[in-house]
Amino acid sequence: MAHQAEDVQLDLTCPSCGHAWQTAFDIAAFVWRELDDWAQRTLHEIHVIASAYGWSEAEILELSARRRQTYVEML
Repeated sequence: MAHQAEDVQLDLTCPSCGHAWQTAFDIAAFVWRELDDWAQRTLHEIHVIASAYGWSEAEILELSARRRQTYVEML
């Protein structure tokens, strides 16, 4: 039987005591949270780099994500 996306259950087990249980996993909420975190990180990188170097948002977004992160770490 097919499961709907909102009906995902995770089987978990405590490694210390062996207690097992199930918990619901909300895929949509997880994806939205990840997208929001990515957007916030990107905006932060743009702000930091633009403030230090005076580059435009477009110039900064032309850099790879790794390159932007490296600039932020150097600052």
